[in-house]
Amino acid sequence: MVIKRGQKGFTIVELLIVVVVIGILAAIVTVAYTGITTQAKNAKTLAAVNSWAAAIQLYRAENGSFPTSNSCLGSTTTYPDTGNGVFCWDVTYWDVKTAFLNQMAPYIGSTYPEPDITDIDSSATNRRGAFYHIVNAATDHRIRAIFSGTSTCPSSSAGALIATNTYGSGVYCQYQLD
Repeated sequence: MVIKRGQKGFTIVELLIVVVVIGILAAIVTVAYTGITTQAKNAKTLAAVNSWAAAIQLYRAENGSFPTSNSCLGSTTTYPDTGNGVFCWDVTYWDVKTAFLNQMAPYIGSTYPEPDITDIDSSATNRRGAFYHIVNAATDHRIRAIFSGTSTCPSSSAGALIATNTYGSGVYCQYQLD
């Protein structure tokens, strides 16, 4: 290729500047995308928690008591087996209970709200999603939820926030139902 006198091309410095600017823009877009997807996952979990809490309160209003079974929140297919079981928390009895779903069916509808199931703690077997927990059958009923990429619990219509614990890449929040 012959370059005529007076005709200019790009210098190596100009090309490097363009590459650096493109790299910076790509990094900014990647960080923004990650933040947006984390916010969307947490919004999904919060919406599921609020829906389940409303259904549980409807159940309580109609039946005079809370549901009688601890359960992960979602459908029986919400929590896939990742090699550590189909549980939402790190002990084997935390799975979606059919008895709980049967009690809740008239109040939640045919589509069960599903929380995000991102596992926030790789050192444990499972810490993901949300679950209904009967601490004391007479006085203490909670919804516990896991939110990724944050260290603060969002406010929820589920009830008063009574406990916050950070694990790995997220936070574990407990909302009091009574």
